[in-house]
Formats: sequence, structure tokens, C-alpha cells
Amino acid sequence: MRIILPEVEVCAGGVVIKDGKIVVLRRKNGVWLMPKGHVDPGETLEEAACREVWEETGLRARVGALLGENEYRFTEDGILHRKKVYWFYMEASGGQLRPEEEMFSEVKLLSEEELETLTFINDRKLAQKAFSLFKKRG
Repeated sequence: MRIILPEVEVCAGGVVIKDGKIVVLRRKNGVWLMPKGHVDPGETLEEAACREVWEETGLRARVGALLGENEYRFTEDGILHRKKVYWFYMEASGGQLRPEEEMFSEVKLLSEEELETLTFINDRKLAQKAFSLFKKRG
């Protein structure tokens, strides 16, 4: 038997610092995460990260260093998805904080001591890296 895996969906996201805290979103299913989404054709990873942050949080942000990447799989409506997400350090530079209503029920800012709010351990590790970079920048 030969198993054919689906193509990897390439995504980009931002670990966004605003007022010294990390911007996080709560999906309608209760999962807490950071803004990310698919890279559109012709878009760079950085452009996609900025667009997704804007669409999902209402914030404009400047892109910094690549913090890392992760890959995962999940099944939705009987379809297997494979995603690879490139995560960037970002700092908010404008806009009005608000969640994208069709996807999220809440957006909030987390301090370094509140990172356990994030549902996924990989997100907590990326957020910790972002806080370390933020502190070095002074």
C-alpha cells in the first residue's frame, strides 16, 4: 500500500511585541495562538507575516529576525493537512488591536509570566525567544 501525503502548506506568522507584551488570539474553539496564515502566490514570507498580523489582529508591525519554524499535521473535515510555519520577531508599529471576527473570539497581550496561556508548547518557546530579543534591544 502506498500512502500519498498532501503538499505542505507554507505559512508565515509573527510573534508580535506590543507595549512590551506578546499579542495572542483565541480561536473560537478555545485555542490560544499567535497570528499566522498562508503565504499567497508571489508573496515573501515577511510580507505574508505582516499581512496575516494585520488581518488577524488589526496591527501594523515591523518584521525582525526569523525566530524559527515548525511543522505539524492535522485532520479537518476528513482531510489531512501538513503545514510549515515560518515565525518572525515583530514589533507593533500602528493600527488598532482587534481580533478578526470570523476566526477569533478574543485578542490580548501576554506578559512573559503569562505564556502558559498559549495552547501549544512550540508557541511558548517562540514567545520566550521573542521576549529575549526584545530585552536585548533595550
